[in-house]
Amino acid sequence: MHTFLRSGRLLVTAFSLIFFSSVLSAAGVLVNEGIIGERAVQKINVLGEELRQKSGVNVYLVALHSLQGKVMADVELELSSKLTAPYALLMLSKEDKQVNILSSGGVEALFNKDAILSPYPWRGTILPLLTTKKGSDNYTAAMLNGYADIVEQIAATQKITLDHAIGSGNKNTLNIVRIIVYATLIWAVGVALYRRRKHRHARNNT
Repeated sequence: MHTFLRSGRLLVTAFSLIFFSSVLSAAGVLVNEGIIGERAVQKINVLGEELRQKSGVNVYLVALHSLQGKVMADVELELSSKLTAPYALLMLSKEDKQVNILSSGGVEALFNKDAILSPYPWRGTILPLLTTKKGSDNYTAAMLNGYADIVEQIAATQKITLDHAIGSGNKNTLNIVRIIVYATLIWAVGVALYRRRKHRHARNNT
């Protein structure tokens, strides 16, 4: 009886290790400290797994509350046993206000990191959303947009069609942000020109 129970425990342990290892090696959300919404996590995992199967490239996402005094390269090293090369690693630290994309095996050549991380709304897909009104939805939308942008750029470089590509539909929120930014800039310029013109007119009348 004891032998049977011991064998059963060993079998369960072995199965758990195999299953856990497969989960760890799967592309998608590797660490999420309650920052990204569950629906977005599911979309990211599906998209990342499809890219992995079709291209062999893994794209991971890590969303932390804090780096706890470390740099992102340190976190990457700590997670190295869970990362399968070649990979891109999108990392966010909420409290440190840091976002970066780390990569291995020449993957950095398959996407435009500078464009994705650009603070300008007409280029970037992450920071423009993070700099709008704060809230959990902003982090979810920003990281989903950024992750999808990385995956879809890699797929395009490799001439791969993704069945689960989010595409333009996912960029609706970002497009709204762009419209708001452009409208704000136009309004600010208009107000500045109006005040300057009014000031000149008042000065000429004195």
